[in-house]
Amino acid sequence: MASNVAVAEQVIVNGVDTEGLKGAAQAISEDSTLAPRTFRIRNTWTNGARNSSSISDYLGPGDEVTPHETPFILDADEPIGLFGMDTAANPVESLLHALAACVTTTFVYHASLKGVHIEEIESELEGNLDLRGFMGLDESVRNGFERIRMTIRCKADVPPDRLKALVNLGPQHSPVYDMVTHGVPVDVEIEAL
Repeated sequence: MASNVAVAEQVIVNGVDTEGLKGAAQAISEDSTLAPRTFRIRNTWTNGARNSSSISDYLGPGDEVTPHETPFILDADEPIGLFGMDTAANPVESLLHALAACVTTTFVYHASLKGVHIEEIESELEGNLDLRGFMGLDESVRNGFERIRMTIRCKADVPPDRLKALVNLGPQHSPVYDMVTHGVPVDVEIEAL
């Protein structure tokens, strides 16, 4: 029996299913209740500066639990010079990674939707942090990064002026870039174990 349901042909650009992504964007633009997602982790301290976060699922529309195929573990530690064991990236390095990864993914998705084929992308990030804030030694010193610098290099099948505008779509639409540059309220609740 023939079906009257049209199925979009899968078109892959830069490893992205562009037709699937367009379909999801269309569905969300027609029904905003499909847009909310809640991402969550569970962090457990091990010893010293060492702790691990496990990520097994996220919540979709209507708090529907969507499991990851395989749970992820993100480890954190501090370098020996900061009294850790240097077994994993420290939290501020993980923040830089999250920023780079999100800007890159966002750019790749937008470029793919425009049919731009990317040959190569790399980025370098660095941030300045004054330990006096973290250690509570000077209340006038910020606890976190004073500034983050990001350099993005990209090779794609478009002229340089168009490429620059396309690459700017990464920071322009990246959720992590938005959270880092605009801040986000964090509610902390303390419970005894």
